[in-house]
Amino acid sequence: MAPERSDPGRRRDFGTFLLNSVLGVVFLIGLAIAVIYTVPPEHLIIPQHEVAVRVARVGDFTVGSSRMETWGEQAILVVRNGEHQFSALEGVSPVDGCLLQWDAESMRVSSPCGHQLYNLRGQAVEGLTTEPLQRYDVFVRDGVVYVTRD
Repeated sequence: MAPERSDPGRRRDFGTFLLNSVLGVVFLIGLAIAVIYTVPPEHLIIPQHEVAVRVARVGDFTVGSSRMETWGEQAILVVRNGEHQFSALEGVSPVDGCLLQWDAESMRVSSPCGHQLYNLRGQAVEGLTTEPLQRYDVFVRDGVVYVTRD
């Protein structure tokens, strides 16, 4: 029996297949890198390490309204109490652990579980505690309201 000789056509087909496979893998890696860099950065933000949290656009935040925002595991109650005035306070009652609510009529923050009332400076006005709420600084940049730690 004569030894088999390799067919140059088959060898060329294998070389083309191998080259196309390598180029395909390089293309897919490049595509994956492009997708990673085009993902919106909000999904990659670690809230505990941010210096400020975005609340809302000023136009979407009417005077007298409030919003509850989270910053990591912290709840923050943000109130728009004037045309250019915003307040931000701890969003959970230190007495009973309930989420606080803004009462625009009385201009007070209240706990629905206990009978705690706080003013916009975070001071206890009524109830069983004298412990104030933690306050946060609020600023507006480019028409967007942000809350930052002291």
